[in-house]
Amino acid sequence: MDKYPLLEKMIEGARSELPLGVVYPLSAPALESVFDLIKRRLCIPILIGPKDLILKLAANEGLSLDGIEIVDTPNDPILATKKAVALVKEGKLAVLMKGSLHTEDLMGPIVHRDGLRTERRTSHLFLFELDNYPKLLGVSDCVVNISPDHLQKIQILKSSLTALNKLGVMDTKVAILAATEVVHPGMQATTDAKEIVDSHTENPIHPSTIIEGPFGFDNAISIQAAKTKGIDSRVAGDPDLLLVPDLQVGNILYKSLIYMAGAECAGTILGAQVPIILTSRSDSVFSRVASSAMAILLAK
Repeated sequence: MDKYPLLEKMIEGARSELPLGVVYPLSAPALESVFDLIKRRLCIPILIGPKDLILKLAANEGLSLDGIEIVDTPNDPILATKKAVALVKEGKLAVLMKGSLHTEDLMGPIVHRDGLRTERRTSHLFLFELDNYPKLLGVSDCVVNISPDHLQKIQILKSSLTALNKLGVMDTKVAILAATEVVHPGMQATTDAKEIVDSHTENPIHPSTIIEGPFGFDNAISIQAAKTKGIDSRVAGDPDLLLVPDLQVGNILYKSLIYMAGAECAGTILGAQVPIILTSRSDSVFSRVASSAMAILLAK
């Protein structure tokens, strides 16, 4: 039996022949990810980076790159990214995946005004599978936006909700997180939540969506906790998406779910011209595959 059946189902549904560009894959995990994508028949990977070094690494790792296209670039991660950006603009790549370069070297050319920016702010969406939660749980933004204000959070919400709809999650329920469910003028997370909820009531941020908050994490995720506090909510205990107040909270929550709660996740950068997979050296192979599947489904 699959340990993560919901993510496994998403991976199974993502099989495609879409071209996926792996930018600067000069580490063993980056190259191994390519073979996992091929094995799962998720996409057609194209490697972008210094060809001689990629081939040398593959030989050292006992991996054969026969039949895999390599777009040769100078040995410079930023130049490799710029080549990948050009290939996206030419319609030759549908998804980008981070290889072994620093995130800022990848994202710099992408968010540059000549890069892959759109009118939408770039943000990140995670999908977590937990033993004790009946569906995939979205969390944004744990990766890109450091300390967004309420207007930027609305942009993050719009991107996340559009992505969830594309992934088959409809009639979405959103819980906006803070340390407390009481609006406190000295706590920006609570005042932002009120601004967003009021704005959504007047002019819906996204169709068929319930947005409530602020919630403490316990009240968002547990209907019992919400009832104990006297919170009357259509979202409590059943959110599809948690909006975190800032990157620090998001990062700690993400790592807590993985390392303490035994969760697994998929994640994708949204708001650029194509979905972008930001892998980390600590990611599991399964998480890399699941993130690729998520991005491929969003690119289809």
